[in-house]
Amino acid sequence: MSGGERGSAFEANHAAIIARTLRWADEAAARGDYVEAVRWVKTVRDLGHDLSSEYEAKNQMWLNAIEADRRARG
Repeated sequence: MSGGERGSAFEANHAAIIARTLRWADEAAARGDYVEAVRWVKTVRDLGHDLSSEYEAKNQMWLNAIEADRRARG
Protein backbone atom coordinates (compact mmCIF):
# COMPACT_ATOMS: atom_id res chain seq x y z
CA MET A 1 0.00 0.00 0.00
CA SER A 2 1.43 3.36 -0.98
CA GLY A 3 1.63 6.35 1.32
CA GLY A 4 -1.32 7.97 -0.46
CA GLU A 5 -3.43 4.85 -0.04
CA ARG A 6 -2.54 4.67 3.66
CA GLY A 7 -3.47 8.33 4.05
CA SER A 8 -6.78 7.76 2.31
CA ALA A 9 -7.49 4.70 4.46
CA PHE A 10 -6.65 6.70 7.59
CA GLU A 11 -8.95 9.53 6.52
CA ALA A 12 -11.76 7.09 5.75
CA ASN A 13 -11.34 5.37 9.12
CA HIS A 14 -11.20 8.73 10.90
CA ALA A 15 -14.40 9.87 9.17
CA ALA A 16 -16.12 6.60 10.12
CA ILE A 17 -15.05 7.03 13.76
CA ILE A 18 -16.37 10.60 13.84
CA ALA A 19 -19.67 9.56 12.26
CA ARG A 20 -20.07 6.66 14.69
CA THR A 21 -19.30 8.88 17.67
CA LEU A 22 -21.88 11.43 16.57
CA ARG A 23 -24.45 8.63 16.16
CA TRP A 24 -23.73 7.65 19.76
CA ALA A 25 -24.35 11.27 20.76
CA ASP A 26 -27.68 11.23 18.92
CA GLU A 27 -28.63 7.91 20.52
CA ALA A 28 -27.80 9.21 24.00
CA ALA A 29 -29.87 12.34 23.38
CA ALA A 30 -32.78 10.23 22.11
CA ARG A 31 -32.71 8.44 25.49
CA GLY A 32 -32.72 11.81 27.24
CA ASP A 33 -29.12 11.38 28.40
CA TYR A 34 -27.86 14.80 27.38
CA VAL A 35 -24.79 14.62 29.59
CA GLU A 36 -23.64 11.53 27.67
CA ALA A 37 -24.51 13.17 24.35
CA VAL A 38 -22.34 16.17 25.22
CA ARG A 39 -19.51 13.82 26.26
CA TRP A 40 -19.61 12.18 22.83
CA VAL A 41 -19.46 15.60 21.18
CA LYS A 42 -16.46 16.45 23.37
CA THR A 43 -14.80 13.24 22.17
CA VAL A 44 -15.21 14.38 18.58
CA ARG A 45 -13.66 17.73 19.42
CA ASP A 46 -10.85 16.03 21.34
CA LEU A 47 -10.08 14.07 18.16
CA GLY A 48 -9.48 17.42 16.46
CA HIS A 49 -12.66 17.47 14.41
CA ASP A 50 -14.79 20.58 14.02
CA LEU A 51 -18.51 20.12 14.41
CA SER A 52 -20.94 20.83 11.62
CA SER A 53 -23.42 23.62 12.25
CA GLU A 54 -26.04 20.91 12.82
CA TYR A 55 -24.04 19.37 15.66
CA GLU A 56 -23.08 22.75 17.09
CA ALA A 57 -26.82 23.47 17.35
CA LYS A 58 -27.58 20.03 18.81
CA ASN A 59 -24.78 20.38 21.34
CA GLN A 60 -26.08 23.79 22.42
CA MET A 61 -29.60 22.38 22.72
CA TRP A 62 -28.29 19.50 24.86
CA LEU A 63 -26.30 21.88 27.06
CA ASN A 64 -29.44 24.01 27.50
CA ALA A 65 -31.42 20.90 28.50
CA ILE A 66 -28.75 19.97 31.06
CA GLU A 67 -28.86 23.47 32.52
CA ALA A 68 -32.66 23.51 32.62
CA ASP A 69 -32.63 20.18 34.44
CA ARG A 70 -30.09 21.51 36.97
CA ARG A 71 -32.24 24.60 37.59
CA ALA A 72 -35.37 22.48 37.98
CA ARG A 73 -33.65 20.29 40.57
CA GLY A 74 -32.64 23.36 42.52
